[in-house]
Amino acid sequence: MLVLILMSIVVFTGPMGFLLTTRAVWNYSKRVNALWIIRRIFVSLLSSAGIAISAIFVFTEIPIGPKIVALAGIALNVFVLKREYFRDK
Repeated sequence: MLVLILMSIVVFTGPMGFLLTTRAVWNYSKRVNALWIIRRIFVSLLSSAGIAISAIFVFTEIPIGPKIVALAGIALNVFVLKREYFRDK
């Protein structure tokens, strides 16, 4: 059960962060300052958790399949953080 929860975090944090950084959500949350701050904190915590748990899977002795999924999770979460904090660069 714990592995299922951890793998779900690895798999779903990237897409959730990606949806939260789309142009529509970005522009909508920019209108309300509190919503903008809450969204930014949520995206940061979500991506950080996804990267940390993915790193655990990468550096443990498990089969190559979950490691590839974890590496994809790291890549997508790093992309989400780049998109959140360095959108214009």
